[in-house]
Amino acid sequence: MTATFNTPQEMPYGPAHPLQVLDLYRQCSDPDAYWVTFIHGGAWSDPEMTKSGGHPLIRSLLPKYPRLNAASINYRLSPHPRYPSNGNAAKHPDHIDDVRLALSFLQERYSMRREKTVLVGHSAGAYMAFQVDAGCGAAAAVVVGIGGVYHLGRLVEEYADYEGFVERAFGGGWRQVDAEGLAEVEDGGKGGGRVVLVHSSQDELLSFGQSRYWAGVLRGRGRVVKEVYGAMGNHNEAPKGTELVGVVEAELEELEMESAKGN
Repeated sequence: MTATFNTPQEMPYGPAHPLQVLDLYRQCSDPDAYWVTFIHGGAWSDPEMTKSGGHPLIRSLLPKYPRLNAASINYRLSPHPRYPSNGNAAKHPDHIDDVRLALSFLQERYSMRREKTVLVGHSAGAYMAFQVDAGCGAAAAVVVGIGGVYHLGRLVEEYADYEGFVERAFGGGWRQVDAEGLAEVEDGGKGGGRVVLVHSSQDELLSFGQSRYWAGVLRGRGRVVKEVYGAMGNHNEAPKGTELVGVVEAELEELEMESAKGN
């Protein structure tokens, strides 16, 4: 199959909403193909943040890895005050239900295997990457969070004005969601994948606090965690930069080496 790196195939993964779609880049039909899947950010509500946010990363990787497929996921959004007429009305757990549905679609339709997958989430997408993965390799061999939100309570404590979008996305009981996620994070002894937390020093929307907190939580549960900090552009530029490409390349190469040892 000939790869067409600039024109992904838009695929519906659910029947209920026009945002239940993903962009599919499939250049290898081998069931042992590697995968990179991307979950965009945008505070669970910004319609300007879409699956296209994963395209720069994916298009940088595909020519280098002929046995790599990729997908970037849209999901239903919560209301946004700047766009009151767009009809978005999702509320937790709609967003994460959609991500789970999209990953199941890829696993069932295209034989995407968790031990061959790098799951990348940006900002709110990083929160969802760990919701779906529970830090234990349930969804992917490697989870990469970039400029991530990992604890809503700590987020609002540091940035009081963020409570508005958190409540629009999660409702009045949003404080319970962190506890639910933490309860699902299994100990390292149960197996599971690696974690890479990437955070730009030029991020104007989030401090290092979220990433450092989450690294501590996961290491406390026995997870293997890498932290990558440096000048990578602002909050929304970092997912498009060469630094993230290098991080994901390193993880793909490690997966390839692990596979070779297994054979």
